[in-house]
Amino acid sequence: MTVLKRIVLALFFLSTAFFSFAEKTPIKNVHRYKLENGLDVYVVENHAAPLAYIEIAVKAGGIAQTSENAGLFHLYEHMMFKGNAKYPNAASVQRAISDMGVPDWNGTTGSECVNYYFTVPSALLREGMEFWSYAIRSPLLDEAEFEREKKVVLSEIEGGLSDPNTIYRYDIQKTLFPKYPWRCDPAGSPAVVRNATVDQIRAIQKTYYIPNNAALFIAGDVNPESVYALAKELYGSWERGKDPWVPPIERQPVDPLPRTTFRVMPYDRISIDTAQVSVIWRGPDAGYDRKATYAADMLGYFFDDPEGIYVRTMMQNEALGIPDPEYLWEGYMTTRATSTLSFGALLLSPEKDLAQRAALFYTTLTENIVGRIRGDASIFSKRQFSRVYQKIKDRFIDDAETAERVKTSLRFWWIAADADYYYRYLDNMMKIDKDDIDRFLTEYVSERNALVTVLVNPAVYEKQKEAFAAAGFSEITADTAFWYKDTEAVK
Repeated sequence: MTVLKRIVLALFFLSTAFFSFAEKTPIKNVHRYKLENGLDVYVVENHAAPLAYIEIAVKAGGIAQTSENAGLFHLYEHMMFKGNAKYPNAASVQRAISDMGVPDWNGTTGSECVNYYFTVPSALLREGMEFWSYAIRSPLLDEAEFEREKKVVLSEIEGGLSDPNTIYRYDIQKTLFPKYPWRCDPAGSPAVVRNATVDQIRAIQKTYYIPNNAALFIAGDVNPESVYALAKELYGSWERGKDPWVPPIERQPVDPLPRTTFRVMPYDRISIDTAQVSVIWRGPDAGYDRKATYAADMLGYFFDDPEGIYVRTMMQNEALGIPDPEYLWEGYMTTRATSTLSFGALLLSPEKDLAQRAALFYTTLTENIVGRIRGDASIFSKRQFSRVYQKIKDRFIDDAETAERVKTSLRFWWIAADADYYYRYLDNMMKIDKDDIDRFLTEYVSERNALVTVLVNPAVYEKQKEAFAAAGFSEITADTAFWYKDTEAVK
């Protein structure tokens, strides 16, 4: 369960009223509007400090990429700060930001979203909203600036090519999303960025940077009615476009591996005294299998229990060598189309039969834990489900104290699913029972093949290299991890 989800849950319990001037939401001080051009406007009212957080987000990034344009959404993000119809160059953009007293500003390109944001004094709300209106609607895309920014983006990409975390992440993405790995890779291909043209960027702008594919999030010391009026004034003439998600893109394969796959990576950032083992599956996507996302969340609560079956079974298996429950984890985060489900641990004494112990972790998980859960109706009782729900309320009620956190949660759900998923999250979680968890484990774990990975210090790996090979592990390297190296080799 992620912090973002915890914030969402807290909001539901703080809800006490609706507001006649906004679309009804079950969340206190959250207001939603939709302009005629399709732009969603979310306002989170909190007068604790005289500040206004302004963010605009677009459903784009990696999920919208092909192998031919992978990396151009990130490049476009950079160009947003290089001049527009009101601020003709990068210097004037920076000056405008400085004049508003903005302490922190940025843009990010992710696998399923591109967003831009800053915080201004609430007295400058209009100026801040106007700034992003010009930036999002009328970037100049100057040729000279474009060529300079290509070099900046290339430097960012190439700077990570030797980073072990980057190499490991790319290998996982390439393995679990083999048909469209570029959709998980907002940084993209160096060759694509190097050969990019302004016409390609303008095509992205025309297709994705449209109001009916975007949302404006305003949080802080603001009046919702005033925000709505400003949104209509400053964004109302933004021209609506064709829905870029109709027809829908082809789904990533849900069972991408023909067999259980074993990988090992010599990793110089881990101690010679430990190794990390992970077991990873494709997880349920909110865009395709919503009910399973709730079951995955519920399972996470049970697996977090230090007295629960996951922790207890793993810790009782002394052959694994897990030093403490704190070194054992489970991870799932809902996404629209690129979800993964992972389990992992740190193991002591990596010099001792590490390949076999990694395989043992996998079989302990799939047979002794998942197999037992599916075969025993009494493992998760109604009383345990009730305790989990109470834990949700108790743990997360304090996480809705700041407008920025609430805004972040709103944006997260707007990207991953939609408002309905967001508003009904608690109700749907309360409907999850043991049968739902069994169905989830059957479909997403028992009936699918996993990726098993080991990260181990290079010195330790060298002494066990042959043992890993004999156990069916292939090595993760920079030469094999990056999807675009395969594409370029074909060309």
